[in-house]
Order: sequence, then C-alpha cells, then structure tokens
Amino acid sequence: MTYVGRGVDAISNVEKLDNITFDGSTTYNLTKSSVAFTPSGANNILISIDGVVQQNNFSVAGATIIFDFSPTSANTCNFIMHYGVGLINTLGDQTITSANMGANSVDSDSYVDGSIDAVHLSANSVDSDSYVDASIDTAHIGATQVTGAKLNNDVISAQTALASEPADTDEFMVSDGGVLKRIDYSLIKSAGIDGVQVWNMTTAFQGAGAPNWGDIIANWSSSAPTNGQGTPLVGTAPVTQSSGIFTFTSTGFYLIKFTCSFADNSGADKDVFANIKLTKNNSTYNNCARAGQSLTEASVGRSATATTLLDITDTSNQKVMFAAGGIETSTYCYGHGDYQHTYALFWRLGDT
Repeated sequence: MTYVGRGVDAISNVEKLDNITFDGSTTYNLTKSSVAFTPSGANNILISIDGVVQQNNFSVAGATIIFDFSPTSANTCNFIMHYGVGLINTLGDQTITSANMGANSVDSDSYVDGSIDAVHLSANSVDSDSYVDASIDTAHIGATQVTGAKLNNDVISAQTALASEPADTDEFMVSDGGVLKRIDYSLIKSAGIDGVQVWNMTTAFQGAGAPNWGDIIANWSSSAPTNGQGTPLVGTAPVTQSSGIFTFTSTGFYLIKFTCSFADNSGADKDVFANIKLTKNNSTYNNCARAGQSLTEASVGRSATATTLLDITDTSNQKVMFAAGGIETSTYCYGHGDYQHTYALFWRLGDT
C-alpha cells in the first residue's frame, strides 16, 4: 500500500540549539549539544535576545551566525530554534536501545578497532574457537605461563630424528637442581680412546758377564711389524722415544705394559725380569714395576709382563725407560721386526 499524506519535503523537523553567550562580537558558533551545527539557512533560525525575536538582522555561514550588530555581555540569548523540513535522517542521542535492535544485528564488522576492552568482556566469553589461527604470539603469552604439564610426553620424540653422532655444538637440555639449562654435547660426550701406541724392540740382544740389568736403549720402533697387523697407534701418539727414553706428549693418567721375552741355552736355572723404570727429575731412574720368570731348561723361552699406572703431571721431568733383568752371557732378550716379541704398550686413559 502506498503512502498517503504530506510529502516528505513538508514534514517539519524542529531542533533546539545551544544558547549563545554574547561577548561584544558579531560572529558566534552554532552548536547542538556542544557539537557544531550547520543550519539549512538564516530563514530557518529563530533566535530570541532579551525576549525579542530577531529577524532580518543576521546571516549564517556554515556553522556560524553573523549579526548585523554586536550583542554585548549584557544581552541574553533566550533560545535558538532551527526549523528544518523533511525526514529526520540523523538519530538523536540515546534514541536507540537494545529493545529496538534485532538479534545478532551487531557483529564484529560493526566494531571500531580497539573499541572492545577486557572490561566489556564477560568471564569465559572468549574460548579457543574464537581465536584466528596463529593469532596468539609470544608477546601475548605471559611469563611462566607455559609449564611442563602443557607439553605432550612425545614432544621431543616427535621431532626429526638425528641419524648420526651430534656435533660438538649440538645442545642437550638438563635439569640443574630443578632449573632447566642447555649444555653442549662436547661437554658430556665420552672422550673415547685418547691415545694408544705400541713400541716394538726389533733386534734381540745377549747378556755379557754376571747377571745384570740391561737397559734397552736401542732398536725401538713404533712402525708396523712386517707381518701386517698395521700401524700400532690409535689416536694421538702418547709418547716419543729417544735412546730408549720415552717422553710423554701430554699430562694425564697412563697405563703402561712392558712384555719382555727371554731364552737361555746353558741349562742352568736362573731368574729373569721385565722392569719399568721411572724418573721424576729427568735424571735418576728407579724401578716402578717389575715382573719375573724362572728359566729352568736349556733353550726354553719365557716372557714376563710388568704393568703400571702413572699419573703424569710434568712431561719435562717424568719419563720412563725399560730394562731386562738377570741377563747373563747365555741369556737372550728376544726382539723381532716381523712381530712383537719384546714390546711396550702406552695407553693414555684420561686427564690428570
């Protein structure tokens, strides 16, 4: 059904404006509820000063009124009315209430950015379904808010598996008195075999005269015997050798084994010994380990192995050498270049 009645251009629209406080000027701002107001024209304004309605003695420009005279502070503005025509297309303050709004008529597109704060949210009104994916970053997570209870048991095993030994700078997580800390692999990995080496006596020697101690000062070799067991060295060489004196390449704990092989063709009973000798002042050598065997039959071979553990703290003064004891003119200390017969093993176990 069509509308029957006065045209929209003839519908009255009356608004009361704020009174003006005069100060002797001719131009004043027009406001409604303290907000600038632009009238339709001067003929739409009805203003009363000191009880007298003014007419044809003012004009308007935008939101200002300009008088043809200068009202002073002694003059009083009684009221200002604006008479417009047409439909009201600007709603009055507080004219819309929730009772006038349809359900779900306001959505997020209607909010001004930043207009909703915590005060205007009801308890538990926002849950995980309301979050945009990836919208929560570290800046919005409070300190200490993520605890172990929030981590799955498989949070570590679910990551990419490491298929080889970690690099020295790869890090592990440890609990230090309940405080989680990280530590480099280089600080916890096993050192493994630091340095193991075998020195072989390549040539036999025979005693001369009464039983004596024969310091083995020659024919030492750290090369592979010719029968093919390979170079007798693992890791860094633990010692160097000169004229039968063995100098340690670094401080640390060393396991030393000296095996000495003997034979005698006299048929007489005699005792023979393998001896490890140590100097602590790079001068005087004393026995620090000794092992013996008895020779009871002609041409019967025997071997003796002496073992010691040394704490080397001074590589300049702590050194070792080896000796065969009980050597007579008929007694041989065997050595060979094809295999190990009389030999010494050095094994650095770790730091001192």
